[in-house]
Amino acid sequence: MNQFIILTKHFFIRMFQNDVVDFEDKMKERIIAVVTLLFVFSSLLAYFFVNDYGWMPDTGRSWVEKCCMIIFCMLIMGFIAVLEWDFMLLDARDYANLNILPIRTSTIFTAKFASLCLFVGLFALSIHSLSTLIFVTYLPHWQSSNAFFMIAFALAHIISMFLACFFAFFFFILLISMLMAVLGYRLFKRVSTYIRSFFLVVHILFFFVYIRITLYGFDKFEPLLKLKENHYDLHNLPLFFPPLWFTDLYETLIGNPHLPFHGTLYYALIGLVSMVVIFYLTTNLGYRRYLIKMDSTRRKRTHLKRMRKFFPHIFHMAFLRNPVQRAVFHFYRNSVYASTFHKMRLASFVAFGIGMIPFQIAMKKLIPGDLTGVNRTMLSLSFILMVFYLIGLRGVINMPISLDANWIFKLTEHKKIHHYFTGLKKGIFFINLLPLFIIFFIFYSFLWGWIIAIYHCLYVLALSVLVMEVFFISYNKIPFACSYLPGKEKMQFLWVVYLFLYLAFINLMSWIELEILKTPSYIIIFYAISCLIILGIRFFQLFFFYKNKGIKYEEVLDPVMVGLDYEMPLYKKIN
Repeated sequence: MNQFIILTKHFFIRMFQNDVVDFEDKMKERIIAVVTLLFVFSSLLAYFFVNDYGWMPDTGRSWVEKCCMIIFCMLIMGFIAVLEWDFMLLDARDYANLNILPIRTSTIFTAKFASLCLFVGLFALSIHSLSTLIFVTYLPHWQSSNAFFMIAFALAHIISMFLACFFAFFFFILLISMLMAVLGYRLFKRVSTYIRSFFLVVHILFFFVYIRITLYGFDKFEPLLKLKENHYDLHNLPLFFPPLWFTDLYETLIGNPHLPFHGTLYYALIGLVSMVVIFYLTTNLGYRRYLIKMDSTRRKRTHLKRMRKFFPHIFHMAFLRNPVQRAVFHFYRNSVYASTFHKMRLASFVAFGIGMIPFQIAMKKLIPGDLTGVNRTMLSLSFILMVFYLIGLRGVINMPISLDANWIFKLTEHKKIHHYFTGLKKGIFFINLLPLFIIFFIFYSFLWGWIIAIYHCLYVLALSVLVMEVFFISYNKIPFACSYLPGKEKMQFLWVVYLFLYLAFINLMSWIELEILKTPSYIIIFYAISCLIILGIRFFQLFFFYKNKGIKYEEVLDPVMVGLDYEMPLYKKIN
């Protein structure tokens, strides 16, 4: 029992010390802040859903508000599960540290499962503690004024909501287990970050859709209107929509088994039991695989070494002739792919940009065919992704992977420091921007044909280089190797300005491109103006900024105390 308690506490604390959200510093304070935020927001949301029932009787339609609350808690727990992706199952570090100790395997598995339940329970308690009281205050008295019924209603609310949270969280454990079984451990570790980023994008997109539906209602949600117009049948939706399963469980527990989709509660119960069973099976299987790997030697992989050396040599001769640029380029390339924290942080910016796309479409009054036609709305989609991608890159490279890495740059610093930042910009262009616009070209080629897609991608590629130059006009650090002070951007004060500039940029650039597509020869003028602006920025950096600032390896904190000169009064200095 002592081993079980110690391991459960260890696994629970480790859930807050992952590669994406590290709470190791002031962990208790940060956990309390997050839990409090969820507590307040979920309470306000619950009041928003049920406050009308203070004077309007519940005629059996309150299941809609209950379902909306269940969707919210499942989205929150799904998002948390994506953040905890790497720590939901036992990994190699757990096996390496615990296998040599006199601990039963069943104790390790049970402690891991208990820590996951405590983790989910903590967030579920923060979401539903006050919201339960709000639901009990407004809803049960329309069905019965008996005090015991109100207690039963509260228990039904807590049970349904907590089980929904557990279902959403353990669904990703099931998903990870299936992917590891299908792909294998090594391949899964390689593609894990990309799959994780995809689900991060999906969750943020769902959050935006959920907010829009909550504010404007289902009737004003465009996809549902189009489904009605095209006569799509949605009678099978409850079979594939888990929030409705737990809504049915909720209503059944309070004595209302009259929903159109009654009976789907069994899918929820079967799903929960299946997930627990699969958790133990996959954890046991992963443990056995790890023991086999410890006894086996790693095979040496053979590659076409000549081909691997030939293409980088050609690339270096063409684009990276300067050794300083070459060093920074490869340091950036290796760093941006090495850190899970940096990749997930960048993915969050991309996810936010993708989440903005439905709002961009919803803001325009589109007629049938506009979603496949050449118009400002469709042109602006690539601008949105490009802007948020560059904003994410600008923020990510500021955060160091290891501060000890900058000593080699200090010892070997070259006089012409502009080569450091030229190598960085080339890295961003070839590693990040160029693949992104290849994807854009493929997407728009299917929509508009390859000729218009080429013009569009050439325009956006030039625009992205211009935006990159503007974002890095005052950047004088080695990427991933210099200290970082959070909060210097002062987003809390300048977010209105940034939002205005973002909207102005999207609308202006889409209008300019639409004019260029009408007269393709205008693209030469656009390229000429862009080159002049880029040359002006490079001239300012080369002859003014880099000379005066140099490379900043360490951020300097603002002085805590400001000294005042009391020795000589001002009037004496003037005399």
